[in-house]
Amino acid sequence: MSLRDLVKPHFWSLYSKKIRAKLENPKYAGFFTPHDAESKGMRLVIGREGRSEEGSLVCLYWLVDEADGIIADAKFQCFGPTSLIAAAEIASELVLRKNYDQASRISADLIDQHVRDTKNSASFPEECNAHLNFVIAAIDEAVYQCRDIPFAVSYEQTPIAYSGENGLAGESIPGWEGFPAEQKRQIIEEVIDKEIRPYIELDAGGITVLALKEWEVLISYQGSCTSCHSATGSTLTAIQQILQTRVHPRLFVTPEL
Repeated sequence: MSLRDLVKPHFWSLYSKKIRAKLENPKYAGFFTPHDAESKGMRLVIGREGRSEEGSLVCLYWLVDEADGIIADAKFQCFGPTSLIAAAEIASELVLRKNYDQASRISADLIDQHVRDTKNSASFPEECNAHLNFVIAAIDEAVYQCRDIPFAVSYEQTPIAYSGENGLAGESIPGWEGFPAEQKRQIIEEVIDKEIRPYIELDAGGITVLALKEWEVLISYQGSCTSCHSATGSTLTAIQQILQTRVHPRLFVTPEL
């Protein structure tokens, strides 16, 4: 073992501020019993991965509506390091009020992106990748138990979470108006690729930038977004808010329908 390994900082100092905040105040720790599910008319689904004897175990508890596959409530129990606890907490937050088909599209990268302090800084150190993958495996097991439940092909709820507290506030780009048109479009493409597209893909949808005209960003939707009511409502609003905050407050987004 090298000296560098011996003096390596504890993971806590390498986590994003958002991860540390979630670990200090977890909202989804706990479990559901069959009685809980029966009393609410839901299906209890439990996704497990790992073994406590080996030092890492995660159990995800979902209450799933058997009418439409929506995950009405989510909790988790963990035995293992803080990175596993954090990943389970974030995953529980992401799946809430999604259907199980959307949940199946959650990736380790999306969990990391959801709690980044800045868009280019990973929230988990790379040594924690195995624990992120543990949680994804538990999600996969939970989803498998729901495969007989019908769900809508298109969803009305936007998967994009917009909030100033999630690090989107106050980062608009100075000097934007003087940039060449191609550079402006590249920047918009980068923001969409990193902060919007992964969430839209949870709904088996897609988004393409068609043109930038002065302050108007013309986009087109693909996949399930083409038949989703929120594509011209809450999803569109979230996309516009993110671009206004990350890039310039005068930008507005128009979908080609």
